[in-house]
Amino acid sequence: MNESEKLIIEALKKVKDPETGVDIISENLVYGYTSKNKYIKVFVSFEVSTPTCNFCKAISWMIIDKISQDIVTALKEIGFETVEVVEELNPKLIYKTG
Repeated sequence: MNESEKLIIEALKKVKDPETGVDIISENLVYGYTSKNKYIKVFVSFEVSTPTCNFCKAISWMIIDKISQDIVTALKEIGFETVEVVEELNPKLIYKTG
Protein backbone atom coordinates (compact mmCIF):
# COMPACT_ATOMS: atom_id res chain seq x y z
CA MET A 1 0.00 0.00 0.00
CA ASN A 2 1.50 3.36 -1.01
CA GLU A 3 1.34 6.57 1.04
CA SER A 4 -1.65 7.95 -0.86
CA GLU A 5 -3.65 4.77 -0.23
CA LYS A 6 -2.73 4.82 3.46
CA LEU A 7 -3.86 8.45 3.72
CA ILE A 8 -7.21 7.64 2.09
CA ILE A 9 -7.83 4.61 4.35
CA GLU A 10 -6.92 6.60 7.47
CA ALA A 11 -9.31 9.39 6.42
CA LEU A 12 -12.11 6.86 5.87
CA LYS A 13 -11.43 5.27 9.26
CA LYS A 14 -12.37 8.61 10.84
CA VAL A 15 -15.91 8.23 9.46
CA LYS A 16 -18.10 6.50 12.03
CA ASP A 17 -21.45 4.78 11.62
CA PRO A 18 -23.76 6.84 13.88
CA GLU A 19 -25.68 3.70 14.87
CA THR A 20 -22.69 1.67 16.06
CA GLY A 21 -19.86 4.15 16.54
CA VAL A 22 -17.63 1.82 14.49
CA ASP A 23 -15.62 3.20 11.58
CA ILE A 24 -16.87 2.42 8.08
CA ILE A 25 -13.69 0.53 7.13
CA SER A 26 -14.04 -1.88 10.07
CA GLU A 27 -17.75 -2.31 9.27
CA ASN A 28 -16.85 -3.20 5.66
CA LEU A 29 -19.14 -0.52 4.24
CA VAL A 30 -16.42 0.62 1.82
CA TYR A 31 -15.85 -1.77 -1.05
CA GLY A 32 -13.17 0.26 -2.77
CA TYR A 33 -12.36 3.52 -4.45
CA THR A 34 -10.81 4.96 -7.55
CA SER A 35 -8.87 8.18 -7.57
CA LYS A 36 -7.18 10.37 -10.11
CA ASN A 37 -5.53 13.67 -9.31
CA LYS A 38 -7.97 15.54 -7.02
CA TYR A 39 -11.01 13.32 -7.80
CA ILE A 40 -12.08 10.22 -5.87
CA LYS A 41 -15.05 7.89 -6.20
CA VAL A 42 -15.81 5.77 -3.13
CA PHE A 43 -17.86 2.59 -3.57
CA VAL A 44 -20.04 1.75 -0.56
CA SER A 45 -22.84 -0.66 0.22
CA PHE A 46 -25.58 0.03 2.74
CA GLU A 47 -28.09 -2.65 3.69
CA VAL A 48 -31.54 -1.75 4.97
CA SER A 49 -32.22 -4.05 7.91
CA THR A 50 -36.03 -3.67 7.93
CA PRO A 51 -37.23 -2.88 4.40
CA THR A 52 -40.94 -3.16 5.26
CA CYS A 53 -40.82 -0.50 7.98
CA ASN A 54 -41.29 3.01 6.49
CA PHE A 55 -39.96 4.70 9.64
CA CYS A 56 -36.89 2.44 9.52
CA LYS A 57 -36.33 3.39 5.87
CA ALA A 58 -36.43 7.10 6.79
CA ILE A 59 -33.91 6.58 9.59
CA SER A 60 -31.70 4.51 7.28
CA TRP A 61 -31.63 7.28 4.67
CA MET A 62 -30.67 9.83 7.34
CA ILE A 63 -27.79 7.59 8.41
CA ILE A 64 -26.71 6.99 4.81
CA ASP A 65 -26.75 10.74 4.18
CA LYS A 66 -24.72 11.43 7.34
CA ILE A 67 -22.10 8.78 6.52
CA SER A 68 -21.91 9.96 2.89
CA GLN A 69 -21.42 13.59 3.94
CA ASP A 70 -18.75 12.56 6.45
CA ILE A 71 -16.91 10.65 3.68
CA VAL A 72 -16.93 13.76 1.49
CA THR A 73 -15.69 15.93 4.37
CA ALA A 74 -12.92 13.51 5.41
CA LEU A 75 -11.56 13.17 1.89
CA LYS A 76 -11.73 16.88 1.15
CA GLU A 77 -9.71 17.46 4.32
CA ILE A 78 -6.83 15.45 2.80
CA GLY A 79 -6.90 17.36 -0.48
CA PHE A 80 -9.51 15.89 -2.81
CA GLU A 81 -11.52 18.54 -4.63
CA THR A 82 -14.29 16.27 -5.90
CA VAL A 83 -15.63 13.31 -3.96
CA GLU A 84 -18.39 10.97 -5.13
CA VAL A 85 -19.96 8.37 -2.85
CA VAL A 86 -21.71 5.72 -4.95
CA GLU A 87 -23.46 2.40 -4.46
CA GLU A 88 -21.06 -0.48 -4.98
CA LEU A 89 -23.57 -2.66 -6.87
CA ASN A 90 -24.97 0.22 -8.96
CA PRO A 91 -22.45 3.06 -9.40
CA LYS A 92 -25.17 5.13 -11.12
CA LEU A 93 -26.73 5.48 -7.67
CA ILE A 94 -24.85 8.45 -6.24
CA TYR A 95 -25.36 9.02 -2.52
CA LYS A 96 -23.38 12.24 -2.31
CA THR A 97 -21.13 14.41 -4.45
CA GLY A 98 -19.05 17.19 -3.08
